[in-house]
Amino acid sequence: MAVRLSNRDYLWSYIGVFLSLFANIIMVPFIMYYLDGDHYGLWGVFQSLAGITVLFDFGFTTTFGRNINYCWNGAERLEKTGVIYSKTPEPNFYLMKKTMVACQRVFLLISGTALLLMLSIGTAYIAHISKPIGTLEPLIAWIIYAIAIFLNLYFGYYGSFLRGVGSIADFNKAIVFSKAAQIVVTILFLWLGFGLIGTGVAYLTYGTLYRLIAKKRFYKYKGIGEGLKKITIQIPGTEIKDMFLTVWYNAWREGLVSLSNYLSNQACTIIVSLYMPLTQTGAYSLGVQLCTAVAQVAGAMYRSNQPVLQSAYISNDKKAQKRTMSLIVFSFTSLDMLGMLTVTIIGLPILRLIRPESVIAPTVLLALGFYHFILNFRNCYTSYFSCTNRIPYVKAFIISSVTCIILAYLSMGELEMGIWGIIASQLISQLMYNAWVWTFKAHKELNLSAYETVYMGYEEMMKVVRSFLHKGRINNA
Repeated sequence: MAVRLSNRDYLWSYIGVFLSLFANIIMVPFIMYYLDGDHYGLWGVFQSLAGITVLFDFGFTTTFGRNINYCWNGAERLEKTGVIYSKTPEPNFYLMKKTMVACQRVFLLISGTALLLMLSIGTAYIAHISKPIGTLEPLIAWIIYAIAIFLNLYFGYYGSFLRGVGSIADFNKAIVFSKAAQIVVTILFLWLGFGLIGTGVAYLTYGTLYRLIAKKRFYKYKGIGEGLKKITIQIPGTEIKDMFLTVWYNAWREGLVSLSNYLSNQACTIIVSLYMPLTQTGAYSLGVQLCTAVAQVAGAMYRSNQPVLQSAYISNDKKAQKRTMSLIVFSFTSLDMLGMLTVTIIGLPILRLIRPESVIAPTVLLALGFYHFILNFRNCYTSYFSCTNRIPYVKAFIISSVTCIILAYLSMGELEMGIWGIIASQLISQLMYNAWVWTFKAHKELNLSAYETVYMGYEEMMKVVRSFLHKGRINNA
């Protein structure tokens, strides 16, 4: 069933993104106000450790979601790399159910492993860096975070399933409702004096509610639940094993890509925490969060249109691939630049009024913003290859991330360059290769010039705008 996006999908995409951004705008001042410098810095470390879920996921969420898209578009079977072009638009529910069963068993195993490691190694790390605080509050808060991460991992694939079948509106509704709950619980528990523990309970509330909503809406979307119920045949264990091996071929590559992204971004916060006071770590962490928030807003169309790109590929629609890719690149580039200027000019002065010592300098924020732009612009193009069930960039990502960590340790430890050393390490590691090579390769394969990208991207973006103004249905690409 071909994936097309409507006004409703785009509207909820931006509502979801803006509420996520608004949540940070609302929660960060409260957290900065109610937590002292050490507790606030520790909260930043928690955020980075929470990002470790992408490591334990090891690419399975993305890979299973992509294969659910292929099943939804009528694929006869799934391949380790590439696809068999669809001959029918009708969903293959038997293949979808087999994919889902394999997915559930895999995530039960990896989420349990993640919980064990977080409660052992993670707890020891938190106990070490929180010694100056001298209470059990950090450890209690971390255990709550660990449980939340476990639940997020175990049920996290339902959100990916929603995106895979093109239910972008339902996917973002789950984000909106659960994020709203997190805002309320965070503010309430901080006001009641629960401190860092309160932020942990709020994070647990967000993750649990999001997964419950996503699961319910997936089964209700366009008769998926009814279609799956009709598959009453017991799926043999050998077929589940074969499905796992098919998915594993690219999943471990996606996992290494996720690990590389983590090392190139969030891991730097942990390095900073080892060499600098928690207050300065908090300032750096805030800068990373602001840049990440801007990239999330700018990448709304990019993420929403990935199922469209996958659908166009399995249908062998070259024109739709080119126009969708142009929309992804043009929308991200223009919105990211606008967002960084807005945050620098308006956002920083407001945060500085609340806690001046915890706010990063504008020049440092712009440098971080440039780095995050490079990362996400690169991802616009690598997503094209992943949508075609190919991961050719894994080795390059590993090399760049390892280079980043080595340079970061040298700049912070031996050279004592501080925050600027971290940023320089990040930029050098990406500009050497990944920042430009995948753009070149994707354009060559799509036979898409830079001029066409800007021209068609602008056209597609104006279609979205005009459709909102005229309240018509969007049939982009």
